[in-house]
Amino acid sequence: MDDPFDPVWKALADPTRRAVLDQLRDGPRTTGALAERFPEMTRFGVMKHLGVLEAAGLITVERKGRERWNHLNAVPLRRIYERWVSRYEDRLAGSLLRLKETSERKPRMGVKLLDQPARVARVQCSVTIDTPRETVFRAWFDDTRRWFFDNDEGIETTPFHCEERIGGRFYQELPSGGFNVLAEVTMIKPNEKIRLRGDCTMPEAVIMNMTVSFEDADAGTRVTVDHRMAGEFADDLPAGFEEGWMDGLVKLKSLVEAGRA
Repeated sequence: MDDPFDPVWKALADPTRRAVLDQLRDGPRTTGALAERFPEMTRFGVMKHLGVLEAAGLITVERKGRERWNHLNAVPLRRIYERWVSRYEDRLAGSLLRLKETSERKPRMGVKLLDQPARVARVQCSVTIDTPRETVFRAWFDDTRRWFFDNDEGIETTPFHCEERIGGRFYQELPSGGFNVLAEVTMIKPNEKIRLRGDCTMPEAVIMNMTVSFEDADAGTRVTVDHRMAGEFADDLPAGFEEGWMDGLVKLKSLVEAGRA
């Protein structure tokens, strides 16, 4: 059976005719201008290719005086597209093409690609406090400024706070009057668990999840910090967080047990 698209496919099968269509994509051109773009061909040869394209409906011709202007006609190409490509396949193919272009795109000026792969580390710290869970849980939020990052040298530091709400900030007041947010509260189970997420003010590309658990331990409470980090960080960073959390938990223990006494 004859296919109405046969003349279009035959016209497109020739690389020279496809090159002619490329020239017309940016706008109409005279036959003379097209002949100049193909110096390896005679003007008669270019006109033969234009005749095939015109017969297939891929170009239309407009005569202005002695000039012949050739215009690209995209209708046959659109009819072929609509015959074989559904809307779903169009979106899928478009996504794949954008993925290909993005993956093959050369880095822009000023963009530095690092060879260092993402790293993952986990730090766990625990302390047992000789008071009920409710008391320890309240001290975590109400007395953060009294136990978190308090130095032993007697040097006054700006206080830390942990807001008891979803989206609340775990932050430090700055001497200038600003704030330094370490993490954000993403989960609260009263007297059981707190979860924080943030970068702990690290300038590198890193994300950290910190889960604080409060569990019964004999007559007291066992507080455990499970700190996980992923991204770009130095070898000694996990040990530094371990030391910092243990220092804070020990101070929390002393604070709560002294208050009980």
